[in-house]
Amino acid sequence: MAKISSYTTDAVVSYADKLIGTDAQDSNITKNYTIGSILSMPLPSVPVYANNAAAIAGGLVPGNVYRITGGGQLGVVYTP
Repeated sequence: MAKISSYTTDAVVSYADKLIGTDAQDSNITKNYTIGSILSMPLPSVPVYANNAAAIAGGLVPGNVYRITGGGQLGVVYTP
């Protein structure tokens, strides 16, 4: 296998394109994952807050991830 830096850059990314990763639930073996499968993963355990202040008021600490109300964006709690 060549160095990763020697591969060309794909300017058109599709849901069918694949990334290489480690399956932590299967003896850490290397597997291919499609971008579509990664993007469709459910995030049920990520709490929803309107903004950083609301996330802190809800008990999250700096570095915690939350979903922003009304959209598909993620936020990371920071110290104001």
